[in-house]
Amino acid sequence: MHFVTYKPPPPLGRFVDLLWYHAAPELPDQLERVLPTGALSLLINLAEDELRWYEGRDGARCHRLSGGIAICGAHAEHFAIDTAEQRLIVGVRFAPGGAFPFVGPDVEALGGAHVPLDAIWGRDAGLVRERVLEARTPEAMLRALEAALAARLVRPLARDPAVDFALAAFADPARARTVADVIGQLGMSPKRFIRTFAEQVGLTPKRYCRVQRFQQVLSAVERGERVSWAGVAAACGYYDQAHFIHDFRAFAGLTPAEYLAARRVRNHVPLPG
Repeated sequence: MHFVTYKPPPPLGRFVDLLWYHAAPELPDQLERVLPTGALSLLINLAEDELRWYEGRDGARCHRLSGGIAICGAHAEHFAIDTAEQRLIVGVRFAPGGAFPFVGPDVEALGGAHVPLDAIWGRDAGLVRERVLEARTPEAMLRALEAALAARLVRPLARDPAVDFALAAFADPARARTVADVIGQLGMSPKRFIRTFAEQVGLTPKRYCRVQRFQQVLSAVERGERVSWAGVAAACGYYDQAHFIHDFRAFAGLTPAEYLAARRVRNHVPLPG
């Protein structure tokens, strides 16, 4: 397996968390569940001219996107992918609220969806894939992708200040701000804040916070060899074990123990073949 990552500098780096390249020709051909992160991503399949994703607990419903380049909206539910597509693929992980300068008001509509990039960028989408394919090394591919993103940046090159404040508050475990706390500090009406946040992040504030708390659980799991689920649940702000297990199953489609036994890498769980 060959995995290369690159964090672009500002101004692009304020909106993009990571550019990545993944090549793994030895991967078995099977379905793999992808768990929600709350972030938007851009995917370019370099081996095939399409991208596939699957719905249902067993991945029975297959959706195909032609062109090999697509936007994956902010998800609050799991879906499945074909590991064959991970044999040669590059991608962009946008920062929370970071996709807005590239896709504009479509961010909210993309929530929970997979959309061919040409539906948003037109013929430029295919040109981006061509330029990445022409590059000779993984590093050059990521530089080509960086240049394409930089060319698409549109003003304003900043998130709404209210969204910036909320994202910082939600990301700080020491502050543990609720949505109501943030709205009170901002002095906005709840309706206006929720609308502004969803337009730029792709999820409502409440759903985004639930996904981030779930991701905190996965981070805690990765840090320890032995997992005390009661301790993890308490540390991540779940008020009881039943609430924790309910949320975990909603996002992962598995119990915490099933996830621990089946996971390959964080946020990816092979489905039984």
